[in-house]
Amino acid sequence: MDLPSNPPVSPAVRITVLLRLASEGFQDAFGARPEWLEAPPVDLAELREVVGVERIGQLREATGLREGEGYGAGGPPGVVRLSAAAHEGVLGLLGVAALPPDVVIEQTDEGPRYHVPEDWFLTTPA
Repeated sequence: MDLPSNPPVSPAVRITVLLRLASEGFQDAFGARPEWLEAPPVDLAELREVVGVERIGQLREATGLREGEGYGAGGPPGVVRLSAAAHEGVLGLLGVAALPPDVVIEQTDEGPRYHVPEDWFLTTPA
């Protein structure tokens, strides 16, 4: 069977990776879990369509997921937003574009671990 060289990535996967990236960026910057995560309204609507209203409700309760102007994570220490470089770089992490040269891949017993550049995160302390 012929498979496309760049299989499409599910919007839900892309959105989930961006939310996780924002959350991990917050944890790295402030040493704590964020109290809330944000995603653009159009992406939340797309995610809701894929996973359902009940699952979105669970995510809202567990992560403080809400609509925002972009992807971000926040809490009392401050806010971390994803830069344009992060949005482009995520496509490489997902295998649908070239992996940015400044992403470091560490092979672990659990599989590859990716270290992304600090310029992927726009950090604003409170």
